[in-house]
Amino acid sequence: MVIDEDLLLDAVWEVNEAGKRGRAGNVRDELGKIADDGGYFEVMVVADDLAELESLGKLKRVAFDWGDVESMPKTRIAYAVPTEQ
Repeated sequence: MVIDEDLLLDAVWEVNEAGKRGRAGNVRDELGKIADDGGYFEVMVVADDLAELESLGKLKRVAFDWGDVESMPKTRIAYAVPTEQ
């Protein structure tokens, strides 16, 4: 993980609460707003860290129909913070 885990989870949550998909670009924009230093993050770094959090069970993919597209670009995968059951 390059980006602080809690900061990244907060950014995904904020993006989802705003009614947007938790894709790397949207999350990157939110990170710029809430990061202590207002830092800039590369979209591929954000995408890689989102995928890592998914593999750890801390994020889930949001279903989206891409039609005939065989492989979705990593930066277009949408995530959400799982809700407590």
